[in-house]
Amino acid sequence: MWKRFSCGLLVCAALWLTGQSHADAGTYHAETNYDMIVPASKKYIGVPYQWGGTTARGFDCSGFIRHVYQTLDVNVPRTTSEMYETGTSVKKEDLRVGDIVFFNTNGKGVSHAGIYIGENQFIHSSSSKGVTVSSLNDPYYWGKKYIGARRVLSYPLEPGKFRDIAPSYWAADEIRALSEDELLIGYENGYFKPDEPITRAEVMADLAEYLNLDFSDRSAIFRDVPSEHWAVGAVNAMYKNGYVNGSNGSFHPEDTLTRAQLAKILTNVFDLKQPAVKRSFTDVPDSHWAYPYIQALAASGITTGYSDGSFRPDDTVTRAQFAAFLYRGMNK
Repeated sequence: MWKRFSCGLLVCAALWLTGQSHADAGTYHAETNYDMIVPASKKYIGVPYQWGGTTARGFDCSGFIRHVYQTLDVNVPRTTSEMYETGTSVKKEDLRVGDIVFFNTNGKGVSHAGIYIGENQFIHSSSSKGVTVSSLNDPYYWGKKYIGARRVLSYPLEPGKFRDIAPSYWAADEIRALSEDELLIGYENGYFKPDEPITRAEVMADLAEYLNLDFSDRSAIFRDVPSEHWAVGAVNAMYKNGYVNGSNGSFHPEDTLTRAQLAKILTNVFDLKQPAVKRSFTDVPDSHWAYPYIQALAASGITTGYSDGSFRPDDTVTRAQFAAFLYRGMNK
């Protein structure tokens, strides 16, 4: 069902203008990470269509949508026609990741639906291909069948803006750009949670999406990332493409990352090279295990370290720091 805001519009405006945080306000909730939507849906690519299907053994179109939203603890109706009556109507040009898009495929009104995942694409359970990604603007079929969209998620602000990211925030530009590119979505009710530690699973999901990897492998490569895990497809894709490793058969998806660990991952993802001239960090001697990765990161301009000359390799990576590193890597 549509998740209602827990404060009025005047309070919302006041929080945004004053920069008051979620903790200060005490009325908003920002528990659901909308960055989970795309990986939680793409991991089912290739699952066959099944009339009345609601599980990974087979989905019909509404069964697939409902199953994915349940991953986010968001409840939507069971049937396509009921979904078309829930939430709020959204114009095609205003679609956001997670909106439900609808089609008339039989000439009798709404008969098919999918989940919008950005860049004019939607994911759905097709009767011919099973779970697949299609273009909203497909001139041969879907573009002609499109009839509207409904929003069941909480997006109170326009793309790129978050209640807890003031325009003066140090990573505001990077976060805004990644949000506008529909790569980082943020949390419900318009929060980004910049100081929240980012988990290994979340990093895998964001990087696998950036790299446009195949999410469809839901096998239990790691004992702690079962097929039911929302990021299993992303974790497996990053592992199979050689960007990350596990440890003794485990991946520890809910653990946080250190800055040194992220340096190694980003060096692999962006294929960074060792510089001819090394940069000196006060806390990263050349004997440190991550020395070559941190040097590669610094040489590329992805990191500059701290003003005191340190890198702080053992510090936990926050969501804001990851956003800044990712943006710089994409634009190096």
